[in-house]
Amino acid sequence: MFRFMLFLFSYGICVMSVGNLLLYLNYRTLGYSWSAVWAFIIGTHELYLAIVSIVVLFILIFDLIPSRFPFL
Repeated sequence: MFRFMLFLFSYGICVMSVGNLLLYLNYRTLGYSWSAVWAFIIGTHELYLAIVSIVVLFILIFDLIPSRFPFL
């Protein structure tokens, strides 16, 4: 049950942070250059939240951490 709740939590964080990152691309329509937009995106916390949540989802989906110790 813990893994399922962790999956839901990290999926929600991933959706929200990637959605915000996509919204930051609207700065391009305001006249900012691509380098300024990418520099701003790299400096935000949403990028790091998205990376961490994608890594957690990858670990949970591909079952890289066993649910219990195999020798008990």
